[in-house]
Amino acid sequence: MCTARSSPKAEAAQEFLAGQEIVVEREALTELARYTELKRALESRDDAWLDARLRRFQGFTMMSAQPGPHFGLGLAAYATWTSPIRKYGDMVNHRLIKRVLKGEQAPAEATQQLTEQLTERRRLNRMAERDVKDWLYVRYLTPAAQNQDTFEAEIMAINRGGMRVRLLENGATAFVPAPLMHSDRSKVVIDDKEGRIQIEGEERYKLGDPLRVILTEAREETRSLVAKPVA
Repeated sequence: MCTARSSPKAEAAQEFLAGQEIVVEREALTELARYTELKRALESRDDAWLDARLRRFQGFTMMSAQPGPHFGLGLAAYATWTSPIRKYGDMVNHRLIKRVLKGEQAPAEATQQLTEQLTERRRLNRMAERDVKDWLYVRYLTPAAQNQDTFEAEIMAINRGGMRVRLLENGATAFVPAPLMHSDRSKVVIDDKEGRIQIEGEERYKLGDPLRVILTEAREETRSLVAKPVA
C-alpha cells in the first residue's frame, strides 16, 4: 500500500490541498476509489509542482500477507514478483497465491514477522541498488562533466542547500548547490517546505520544473554528480 493512509499524513495532505484551494474529504486520501478520482482530477490540471508536493505525503510501500490496495497503481489488490530471477519474497507470494486458488489456509511463513522482515530487506536492497547505480552513473558521466556538457533536466527535490535534478536523457540525478545558482548566495532564498526557490526576489525554480543544466563535476569518492543551471 502506498499513499497517505496514516492519520498524520492524510491530515497533512488534506491541509496542503486546502492551501491550494482544493477541498477534499479525508476519505479521498485513504480510500482507493476516492483517491483514484482525486488523482485523475489533479492530473487534469497538468501542474507538475502540485503533483510533486503531494507525493511527499505518500507513505512507503509495505509488504503484507493480506490483500491490500496499491494506491500508486490504483489497484484494489496487487501481488508482485520479479523475472527471470526469483527472490525469496516472490516464492512466498507464489505459495500464497497457490493456497488461495486451492481454497486452503495460508502457509505458516505468511506471518506478520516475515512480511516485516521482507519489507526491511527490501529497503536495504534498494539502498544498495541506489549506491551502485549512483557509482555507475558517475563513472559513465565523468567525460560529460569534464566536457561541461549540457542536459535537459527536471527538478525532483529542493532542500536548504540547493536542488536535486534528474537528467532526462539517462535518468541520472545531480545536485545543483545554491552557490551555483547565483554568484551572491545571499540573493538565493530557498523554501524547501514549499519546494520553491527565489533569486533576487523573483521565483526562479520550483518542484517539477524543466530546466537545462551544465554538468560540472563527477565525484566518484562520494558517488555524486554536480551541475549548475544554464544561464
